[in-house]
Amino acid sequence: MLEKTYKVEFFDANGKYLGQKRVRHGRTALCPQPPRPPKGWRFDHWEPQVAFVLKDTVATAVYAPKEYLVTFLSESGVVLKQEYVAHGQDATPPYYYSKKKGRPAAWNGSTRNIQHPCVFCAVFEVRIA
Repeated sequence: MLEKTYKVEFFDANGKYLGQKRVRHGRTALCPQPPRPPKGWRFDHWEPQVAFVLKDTVATAVYAPKEYLVTFLSESGVVLKQEYVAHGQDATPPYYYSKKKGRPAAWNGSTRNIQHPCVFCAVFEVRIA
């Protein structure tokens, strides 16, 4: 007796055809190389999942934004806060006040439009009287 097989077609998120695979009833399809995602995004999964295939299926690549670890340090190097920030989004610095300096900290770089892992250090501007 012949085992039933199904066709699984793969497309990128823009509808570009990436190929097809034949898979036996109840098996997992062998997926093609994931498509290259747009800048700032990563390949996440195929939708629908292509495990336990029971019918002809059209699978589309799903992308997720890259996330980067952003760390905020005190002037002495103590970690004040860490957060993951999606590509192109802004980090949210903690409020850090130095009793010794008598004012809140600024940060040693821009916390906007994050595009890679970052470490920011608290800085206190020198006040000239």
